[in-house]
Amino acid sequence: MEAFVTPINLVIAALTLGLGVVKALAVRQQREWTLRLTASVLIIAGLIFLLATPVVYRALGAAVGSPNICALLVPAATLTCVGQAHLLTQLWHEDRRRPAVLRRTAARWAPVYVGAITAMTALYFHAPLGPAAPLRFAATYAHVPEVVAFHFVYWTALITTVVVTVRECRQLSLPVRPGLVGELRRAIGWFAVALGFDLVNVGLTAVALLGSKAGPKRLEMVAESAWLATSASCIAANVALASMVLRSRRAERRDRRTLLALHDLVVKKDPAVEADPHIVLAPRWSLWTGFDTSLELNSLMAEIHDGCGRLSPWWSPVPAAAVTRLATEQPGGAPADGSWDLTAAQDAATVLYAAQARDAAQPAADNRLAKLPGADVEPHADRQHLVQTARLLNHRIVQEAAELAHQVQAVARASSS
Repeated sequence: MEAFVTPINLVIAALTLGLGVVKALAVRQQREWTLRLTASVLIIAGLIFLLATPVVYRALGAAVGSPNICALLVPAATLTCVGQAHLLTQLWHEDRRRPAVLRRTAARWAPVYVGAITAMTALYFHAPLGPAAPLRFAATYAHVPEVVAFHFVYWTALITTVVVTVRECRQLSLPVRPGLVGELRRAIGWFAVALGFDLVNVGLTAVALLGSKAGPKRLEMVAESAWLATSASCIAANVALASMVLRSRRAERRDRRTLLALHDLVVKKDPAVEADPHIVLAPRWSLWTGFDTSLELNSLMAEIHDGCGRLSPWWSPVPAAAVTRLATEQPGGAPADGSWDLTAAQDAATVLYAAQARDAAQPAADNRLAKLPGADVEPHADRQHLVQTARLLNHRIVQEAAELAHQVQAVARASSS
């Protein structure tokens, strides 16, 4: 069995640690807790498989003078991993990610995780143990009361937290764009399957422990086969997290293509940019940006905001008011297919009119807006708002509203001259 487990563990550890490092590097650009937790879960999961590899198991045990120390480190790391996955599901719920709610959740569940790991550590070091073959710890020491208690503490904590986490996955609501709901649900389904395999491991280990305790024949092979369930769990978790990474990259690339039209309108046609092209960040590619598309997308969004700010002398309230009137008063106004966003349409019309007024060297607006429509959107919704604004630039209502604003301004200038 060791000859079979060793290469599997090493491959899974390498893949999981590699994906975890990639996510950890991405934290430099996106400092959000979901990304940090995802990276941490992957890195800890990779370390679990590394510690369970027989050669590492024996080498670490010999190094610290405790031959079975990995039998403690692996379940402790597993509980830590499940605890972080539990917190990750809380962050996926919009109504549970508020700091006050998270603090209450942490206060309720932290004693479970910390208490279980502390009790397991105390039982392990109190037990009279000698060497045991890797993955056979439960069956080898089934006659030791501390080892039996050790596993029951671990199983109780793991079963409780896994069941709660799977339930959180099943109850998760996804208030996102319709095209992403199916992909997210499949990823979360794989995540739930991964946690379910952890329970299979508990069942097989319990059979090995209790069977060896009840009879003279130890069920070492059953104890070793329990690790296959953990391998399946890690594979399913990697499928879930990898699919979410790929989905995120596809969405970022799609949004970048959509935002280019808005970027060209407010930045590329800016006379200041034509006079000094270095204002626009130069396109760049590196080995890292090849894996992480968020850096270029964030730069694009920053330039769009800067370009919109440069248009502030021509921000007029007329285009936004015209959009509202055209969308609500005219027959066949705003579409009802979910593609219409009034705030984004108002923003698009205001920016479109301002860019056209700038290009035509028109005087600044007399009654200038203090801020653009949509300026108050939450930071996490900024990207979606900009994408919606870019999509609506060529909408009939937005184009008509900008034209009406030009007509109103022309009449106002004629009457004042």
